[in-house]
Amino acid sequence: MVEATLKVTGMHCPKCDARVEKAVFAVAGVASVKADHEADLVTLTYDGQPSTLDAVRAAITEQDFAVEA
Repeated sequence: MVEATLKVTGMHCPKCDARVEKAVFAVAGVASVKADHEADLVTLTYDGQPSTLDAVRAAITEQDFAVEA
């Protein structure tokens, strides 16, 4: 398993955190996820596949949040 931290903007409250966590956890290959709206960060543990990380970025974007490079 690999840990990654993504800079995610647009999260403003605990409900935003929950939306992002639910969307990311639904991605195959993700073992854990923690969103922090105060720090604009999403930390996750996943299988290390680049396609999984791409799917995570897409899942966050689909929730109307922006993932910074």
